[in-house]
Amino acid sequence: MLKPLFLDTEFTGLHQNTTLISLAIVGESGEEFYAEFTDYAPSQVSPWIEENVVQNLFLQKTEINGKKVYIKDTKENIVLYLQNWFSQFNTDLQIWADVPHYDWVLFCELFGGALHIPKQIHYMCMDLATVFQVKGYSPDYERTQFLAEHQQKIEGTQHNALYDTLVCKKCFEILIEK
Repeated sequence: MLKPLFLDTEFTGLHQNTTLISLAIVGESGEEFYAEFTDYAPSQVSPWIEENVVQNLFLQKTEINGKKVYIKDTKENIVLYLQNWFSQFNTDLQIWADVPHYDWVLFCELFGGALHIPKQIHYMCMDLATVFQVKGYSPDYERTQFLAEHQQKIEGTQHNALYDTLVCKKCFEILIEK
């Protein structure tokens, strides 16, 4: 079985030329990679994205602490840190995300397209919303409400990539146990 990693991104809008604002990937054993991009296109940021995404960024500087890597830098440098972070895994990896249509494309584009992602990452991203539906829930079911109903809570703010990734991971764990 492939080792699951959980992904979320925040970006400048739902359009073809969107740029990444932040990205988070979380592993089962406490591994965390969180990046805030300093070279996203501010001209694409709507008032909603400014208020709900940009205002939820929290890094002042790059911090590396064991399995946790928090990077505030350009896309080019973030990719180098991310490739190094993936090297800790000695197994094949499966990326999971919640409604990952944009997330997966933007993730693949970091490496120059889907044919150039790191070799240990499976070419298909799995969708948490599909698991919700298969398990009898609406794919639109509010994730934090689902966690609350299972006596779980994640600290943070919605539309921060790290928080949303941790929520995705916890929902996955609950749904897969059922």
